[in-house]
Amino acid sequence: MTTSSTKIISKILLYVVIIGGAFLMLIPFGWMVATSFKAPSEVSSWPPVWTTKNAASSFTFKTQIKQKSSGASVDLSTLSLSEFRNFAALIEESASLDTVTVTLDDDPIRRGEIEIQLLKSDGTPADYATEVDEQRFAALVDRYSALQSDVPDSFSSVLKDLPRDSAGRFMDSFFNAAIYSDSGFVRRVVLVSSLKAQYSRAIDRLAQSVETAMKELPIDTDESKEMKAKIREESGKLLETPIADLTASMQTLESFRTGKTGVTDLGELEKIIGDLRSSVDLIREVSAEIASLSGTIAGGDSRMSLPVRQLERSLETIPEDLDLWAELLGLYSDIRVFYNDSQDKSLSSTSIVGNIRSDSEVHSLLSEFVRGWDFEEEVRSYLLSAITPSNVRDAVTILLNYLDRNFKDALSQYFSDTQTPLEVVNDAMNFLRTSLLVASSPEMDRKVLNAMEEKTSYPDLISLIREVASAAGQTIGVGGVVAALDRQAGISGQDPFADLIRRRWKETTMVGTFSRVHSDIFSELDLSLKPDEVERVYYRGIISPSGAKSFDIKLTGIPAVWFKDDLPAGKVNFTFGETFKNFFQNYITAWNAAPFGRYYFNTVFVAMVTTFVEIIFAAMAAFAFAKMEFFGKNFLFTLFLATMMVPGEVLLVPNYITLTALGWIDSYYALIVPWVVSVFAIFLLRQHFMTIPNELYDAAMIDGLTKWRFLWTILVPLSKPAVITGALLKFVGSWNSFLWVLIVTKSPEIRTLPVGLQNFSSATGSDYHLLMAAATFSIIPVVILFLITQKYFIAGIARSGLK
Repeated sequence: MTTSSTKIISKILLYVVIIGGAFLMLIPFGWMVATSFKAPSEVSSWPPVWTTKNAASSFTFKTQIKQKSSGASVDLSTLSLSEFRNFAALIEESASLDTVTVTLDDDPIRRGEIEIQLLKSDGTPADYATEVDEQRFAALVDRYSALQSDVPDSFSSVLKDLPRDSAGRFMDSFFNAAIYSDSGFVRRVVLVSSLKAQYSRAIDRLAQSVETAMKELPIDTDESKEMKAKIREESGKLLETPIADLTASMQTLESFRTGKTGVTDLGELEKIIGDLRSSVDLIREVSAEIASLSGTIAGGDSRMSLPVRQLERSLETIPEDLDLWAELLGLYSDIRVFYNDSQDKSLSSTSIVGNIRSDSEVHSLLSEFVRGWDFEEEVRSYLLSAITPSNVRDAVTILLNYLDRNFKDALSQYFSDTQTPLEVVNDAMNFLRTSLLVASSPEMDRKVLNAMEEKTSYPDLISLIREVASAAGQTIGVGGVVAALDRQAGISGQDPFADLIRRRWKETTMVGTFSRVHSDIFSELDLSLKPDEVERVYYRGIISPSGAKSFDIKLTGIPAVWFKDDLPAGKVNFTFGETFKNFFQNYITAWNAAPFGRYYFNTVFVAMVTTFVEIIFAAMAAFAFAKMEFFGKNFLFTLFLATMMVPGEVLLVPNYITLTALGWIDSYYALIVPWVVSVFAIFLLRQHFMTIPNELYDAAMIDGLTKWRFLWTILVPLSKPAVITGALLKFVGSWNSFLWVLIVTKSPEIRTLPVGLQNFSSATGSDYHLLMAAATFSIIPVVILFLITQKYFIAGIARSGLK
């Protein structure tokens, strides 16, 4: 191989190593940037991919119908502090009978055109019923009424007093207890576990019944002991058959523990019910044989009559629990068949298509509502001026803060500390409203409303609160609420405090109304296509980036229970502009999740000031060490360099003590002053200044230039690469400074990006896509700055004498 070929191969290998090394170094940065654009579900996906659905013009999303009917609730994780203190006013009633809730089991959707389909398992439009066979339904209700007091104890509470006024309400409540909840008695795991426990209990009782009834007693004669022993022996032989049958049934149950769905299907239930009834019949048949055998063996002996009757009664009760389970499962099976048979109509079309409203559209609709809202003109004017398209998502908080301020002004007439009575009254309102929800009494609601509208005295208000608490079963908690109110009423007087309580009730009522309207306007989709059976659709949870998301499909008077056995499908389509917004959504969310604007200002301000001042001081010191002659110059310069050997961590405590004494903690002084002098910058500029001929300095002096002017008009411009290098290193160091800033800052108003990013990381937890977005926009300015000044940086290092 020739020398030239060897050189070529060596160069190729060198380039491969360089390019490969650069590629390996860039992979983490590239992965960070790629992650910053991903949706939450894509961050931890395996195998990892570089693409993201945030860049797609459409995608399908996972959904499922929410079957379990639930009461009123609020996602407390999405509430602001003001909203949390008034959370009872925000509680909405549970979804109505004619609302189908489809949960979004996927990444949040913020914009675009939503398409939802309600389908049967074969992909055809979902079925429903408008009318049912009333006679057949009445027969099922009668069976339930006869059974409800005898159902298994573990399900008696959820099956008690179900609504019977309509087929839809009855079946929804019954299915809620049977299959919709995790503890539903027809769910596989619950059913198998419960029945196995019943079978095992029956086996134990069969054996124990004979042993207990025919137990030998001290008063027994030899003859009665012999008869009892014979009964036990003969009964044991007879019991072998039902015990073996029950054991086999327990083993058979295990085959039903798993299946395609979590709910036992009708075919499987038929087999289970058959086994139950067969076991019940067999136990009763054998029990009758044992009773007959016992009577025969006893032969009319009066001393054996009591044990024989005890044995008969004990054997009679054993199959009762199994029989109850057979009846309950049989009722469920018949109700399910009735449910399936009644669905004789299909949706007129499969697709529901609607667009998510923008903040501007919501602001326009909300402003229209406020203008027509029958409330105080002062509140209406404030809301119209304070709520804008940019803050419309926080409209409820804006109203709450406004009412709190005004209420505190009213409290200030009687209290020096207005926060405590405000919290006491808010707690009382929360307690009263939640108690009314639990009591669920229209009469009690009217009584409270009348009391709050009239000039009710303080003692009467307290009596009313106690009455509502008693109706809701909250007698324990009401004592603390009343005691707190009494303490505040003792300060202000009862009559003024009663007025304040009534005022706060009206304000929380207004907050509740405004909250529901705000939520409905924000959540409602602008439908462009829908079946005739659908009235409107709400995308709940869109106001907050966190919390559960779901679609409430309100039907035109059709009970939602008919659709709870169907399969939903979802798809979202985006315009080009919406896709662009989706692609950068993580950056917007991360930026708004913390005061990054303030962090950026602080970081840029501190970095620029420290860099500018340091370059001034370093240039002057470097000029002195490079061009001027004075006693001890080299020793002093060596002493300066020696300080570079001292670790920075050693200086943290004395510096902190000094700044504390000066009162500079949590101020810009603490971030700037300790770092305006750098020995490394002095060394860097001094080395570069020494490369400039002294003759140039002598000529300048001859021409009459002062040292100050020579430094800034000749020496520094000629040393631009070194100056830029020193400035860049200082700027980057100040930009990335973390430990010192963490120690000397306490408030977000003074923090810089690294510390702000660390706090953001702690707050967001596992939201790595947001962390990566925040990290990316934190380092990009420094990367851009380095790319722009790269040639000066290289030149400065090369020409400063550094190796």
